[in-house]
Amino acid sequence: MKNSISKILVVLLFLFSSVNCHYLEADEYLNEVDNLNNIWTQRIDIRKAWAACYGDIPNYTDMINGWPFNTNYDEGHAGLDNYNDLIFAQGKFNADNPIYNFWASYYRAIRTCNLFLENYHKANDKLLVPGEVEGYAADARFLRAFFYSQMLELYGPFPIVSKTIDYSKTEELPTTRNTEEECVNFIVSELDSCINLLPVKEAVLSSESGRPSREVAMAIKARVLLWDASPLVNGNPEYSNFKDAKGKAYFSPTADPEKWKKAADAAKAVIDLGKYELYTVPANGPNALTVPLGDFPGNNVPWPNGPAGIDPYRSFKGLFTGGKAYWNKEAIWLVNLPSQTYNLSILGFPRNYNNGEGAQFAGRVCATQKMIDAFFMNNGATIDEENRKLYNDIGVAEGGDQYYIKGSGQDASTPIITGFNLANSNAKVPARCLNREARFYATVGFIGRGYQQNNGTFYYADYKANALDGFLQSDRPSVRSGYSIVKWVADDDQKAGGSFDKPYHVIRLAEIYLSYAEALNEYAPGDADILKYLNLVRFRAGLPGYTPASKEITRERIKRERYVELAFEARRYFDSRRWKDASKTTRDNWGNSIGMGGLVYGCNYLAPDGSFYDRAVIDGYVFRPKNYFLPIPYQEVANYWGTLTQNPGW
Repeated sequence: MKNSISKILVVLLFLFSSVNCHYLEADEYLNEVDNLNNIWTQRIDIRKAWAACYGDIPNYTDMINGWPFNTNYDEGHAGLDNYNDLIFAQGKFNADNPIYNFWASYYRAIRTCNLFLENYHKANDKLLVPGEVEGYAADARFLRAFFYSQMLELYGPFPIVSKTIDYSKTEELPTTRNTEEECVNFIVSELDSCINLLPVKEAVLSSESGRPSREVAMAIKARVLLWDASPLVNGNPEYSNFKDAKGKAYFSPTADPEKWKKAADAAKAVIDLGKYELYTVPANGPNALTVPLGDFPGNNVPWPNGPAGIDPYRSFKGLFTGGKAYWNKEAIWLVNLPSQTYNLSILGFPRNYNNGEGAQFAGRVCATQKMIDAFFMNNGATIDEENRKLYNDIGVAEGGDQYYIKGSGQDASTPIITGFNLANSNAKVPARCLNREARFYATVGFIGRGYQQNNGTFYYADYKANALDGFLQSDRPSVRSGYSIVKWVADDDQKAGGSFDKPYHVIRLAEIYLSYAEALNEYAPGDADILKYLNLVRFRAGLPGYTPASKEITRERIKRERYVELAFEARRYFDSRRWKDASKTTRDNWGNSIGMGGLVYGCNYLAPDGSFYDRAVIDGYVFRPKNYFLPIPYQEVANYWGTLTQNPGW
């Protein structure tokens, strides 16, 4: 934070790209210059300055060291004890050792954006086309608001810094945090300005795909307002004593129901654009017979009024696995980050796939049993509702089901390959993995699941202890829960690093639908739009729609749909906190903690035999009330921010 105004020293770690072409070409440091004006004389330097504004966006696909919020707590578990995301979930961090210092990196990025916004008008290169540099400035303004929105969710209220600071002048140091209301108003105001400045999505060049559009700004605004309406920050009495040095409260002590309306209106504004729709693949497509829908009333009602006529598995799968479905109308903001395709693909492949290809990196993170339990059965019921009927929690499956698993899995109507028909197969599918919904099979892998190799044969995962894919007493990561993450693995990928570029959704339409339903349920329960948009997400998953219920029941339904639909997309960590659910210590019928702390269950990964399939405690996570907000790193407070108020409990 102590760089002088005559410096821009940012490493460009973030590159948006199309499938084959990077458009941000600043592959070097923006080194110190004697005169900031020198940057604005040549277009190539201007583009580097613009590119630097993106430099501190976290690599969301590095789920160990870059962005742990995709796969920690009640979604995921790490493959090695020394992985940062696991240490974080175990609560082994504090202000002196925060593990992840997003506070510093975001303020560095904000400073870079401020420098650009204060100086871009000096650009005078004749190679610039009219409006070009103004477009770069609109990006910088959006990015500054976006960085602040992520700080708000991680740290709570922050000092608003909207101009570069001369750190030699102590009176200019931003040592006072603004209130939640002031932070939200600033972010929303900036995003509203960006909506008028950014191009519509159709005007973003394909070679520059990933740049924010005005629709992206609208979607991020909806996310910010949903956060601001939520119980954690909207009239939370537990923060009544959280005040600055002058006694000013950082959070309003009184809940404002109108905030839910603002959130609902913002989400509906994105929907009403009419530019986005849930991605679907028609049933009976080429070489893909219809997978039967579950047994429930309404399973013959055509999409979009029901689930019939689409392939729910391939519809959901296609959003994430690349190839022909890479560009689709559900994506609002897609990015392509360094090593993205590899990072996302390697999550899903067993270690010995393709004779050990990628063995050192396979199994870095996996799904928890709690995440597995959250998915529905193929008739739309929960595992509690179908226990000892359609759902069986004990032992191995001796055969497939009539839906996604039918023996070898090579039948065109059965997308999930298993080893049932192999006489010598030791890797059997867990019984609890039968008869599940489409999103289950599109999201998680399990012992006995098959993968096509590059020689045309199929490899069947075996995560039992001492098996080629299982736990070993070595320094190689393993799928300790027994459930890999295959959300970004295409059925025809033939290498562990992925055969197709994988999209990463920062935000997509399904989230907007669920956010709209949630906000509307809190503000106007019973409104017909609540079920309309909640059920669209259900229908796309091949499940029955919900019928009218109380506000409380509908709230819990929406929470569960967000958990499943947005699994491993960096929403659950933020959702559980904003709902004030994260610190709950009660357990469900299966032993899973309702909150984010407590015992972590999976398969018995230490077992080399059939007891592998038993539920077992594999770890313990810690979430205390103080964890609702991350600590501001002590070094930042002591060295740069002076009297800055620390978050409660730290």
